[in-house]
Amino acid sequence: MNTNRFDPRFSDVMRSSAMACLLAIAFSTAVNAGEPARLISHWPLAKNARDAVGSAHGEAANIEFSGTEGAVFNGRDSLITIPDADALDLGQRDFSIALNVKCETPLRNTMGDLLSKFDPEKRRGINFHIAGSAPSYNGMCDTRHVHFGIDDGYLGEWDDRGKPWPSNSLVSCMLVHNGELYCGIADADKTEDKAKMFRYAGGQEWVDCGRISDDENHYSIQAMVVHKGKIYAGTGIWDWEQARGGLKDLPAAAPSRVFVYEGGTEWRDLGQIGTGSRVLTMASFDGDLYAGIDSHGGGHAYRYDGEQWHDCGAPDGRNFECFLPFGGKLIVSTHGNVYEYLGEQSWKMIGNDPHEINQIHSSQVVGGQIYLGTWPQGYVLRHAGEKDWTITGRLGLPEGERLCNEINALTVYNGKLYAGVIPKAEFYRYEKDGDWTLLGHLADRPDWEVNTYPTWLRLTCLTMFQGRLFGCTGSCQGRALDAPVDESMGRVYSIQAGQVVSHEHDIGGEWTHLVGVRDGRHLKLYVNGKLSSTSELRDGDAFDLSNDMPLLIGFGAQNYFTGSMADVRLYDGAIDDETIATLSTSP
Repeated sequence: MNTNRFDPRFSDVMRSSAMACLLAIAFSTAVNAGEPARLISHWPLAKNARDAVGSAHGEAANIEFSGTEGAVFNGRDSLITIPDADALDLGQRDFSIALNVKCETPLRNTMGDLLSKFDPEKRRGINFHIAGSAPSYNGMCDTRHVHFGIDDGYLGEWDDRGKPWPSNSLVSCMLVHNGELYCGIADADKTEDKAKMFRYAGGQEWVDCGRISDDENHYSIQAMVVHKGKIYAGTGIWDWEQARGGLKDLPAAAPSRVFVYEGGTEWRDLGQIGTGSRVLTMASFDGDLYAGIDSHGGGHAYRYDGEQWHDCGAPDGRNFECFLPFGGKLIVSTHGNVYEYLGEQSWKMIGNDPHEINQIHSSQVVGGQIYLGTWPQGYVLRHAGEKDWTITGRLGLPEGERLCNEINALTVYNGKLYAGVIPKAEFYRYEKDGDWTLLGHLADRPDWEVNTYPTWLRLTCLTMFQGRLFGCTGSCQGRALDAPVDESMGRVYSIQAGQVVSHEHDIGGEWTHLVGVRDGRHLKLYVNGKLSSTSELRDGDAFDLSNDMPLLIGFGAQNYFTGSMADVRLYDGAIDDETIATLSTSP
């Protein structure tokens, strides 16, 4: 959080007209500061999408209005569109948004947007959404976190958040649980330090949460997800050659197992799953825990019902790479193909090595559609129906150079999609089809060489935490022997786009009252009448949120919302704590 504040000693010179002008600019964030908040629009959502106090009436599409239970959104195509109007032009003014929300449980869809009025080209406007931490290859965690953000095309600098373990060269996965950030590592120089999880303690400090397995041939936490209030982790060896037993004088990985975190440094073994050497991906879906393993074990998926593992079969025998809950279905990716899970051991193919890709390493929902991150061209693909996929861009090395571009991470943050790419640990932002902005790279190697894959670099994970986007770096194979080559590998960094506040505790499936407030230089998020988080604007002018986009309820940059909403209110001005408490307890 930026802690720069106005120095009261300057009050002695405010008689100077020149200084007064400067101060007017400095305080332009609070155009309506000191004025009582005024209700601009109120959408009860009991019977329709009409504005009860103004003229900003909405057009509802595929919404079920259920009286006192508000509007029900199906997570596939439900939304309310409110045309742009002068009353909705917030500019640099203070404002407040209040609403009641009830999320669908258990998780059967990528979580969606509550409200947005955002111009993606200018990166200007408001984003208010529910998101579960989604750690790279793994499916979305089932914890429903709240994020409230504004932007006016601002992007900060990367901050170094430290190296969780000195002899580790790759952070393999990262997630947020109960207000804390956790990560897993791929390797270490001593057996007792391999396959560990760490908790972020601020600055560049990390707390050791223990080794998940006692087996010396479990080198990595290969996969990690939150399911029903617990962190689950899968074993493996990140170095695929060693995992297959292909390195001389080194043992292959031990059989794949899943563990659940019990706090401190304690882990409980949930047993072996299949005959693979790596748990490549995990997910929470429809109340059960899922895990997918590598081709060494036949590329099977397994479902855990809380007591035992059930074999869900293998779509094609390739590495089972990604899970993605989407629209009530579980979408999965193997090393090159895409499937819909039909239950038991049945799968329906919806993508067969599209556009001559042969590996899929990440998946995401953007604008209500499925996106994939692939190898070797570095295509990001979007599902266009049936088995058709559209190329939205090619990331990494340009055409004409070696085909070695791999999309390791895809994450939506404050209205935009970001990607992490091999072979240079590059960081990209999606603008529109065919237009991706390269925003730099996060790791280096003095011996990097395009024809020597052990020298390639990864940006393995992108996850939101405390209003910022966190990213992790790694060597290509994640070996401990890579760590001394360059300190930039195996590190965690964070960056801020716009201004975001977040509530990173599960709000569950009960009615929850949310309020987002811009109050001068501060952005605030309230949950059930209590202040959950606040941030202070970086130095400079206030964000101008003016745009000509419609205000959307139930849809935005990521996905259609699944659940119910009621009593949506928009205020000109920052409502006070007393008003928020009253709204949160109103029937």
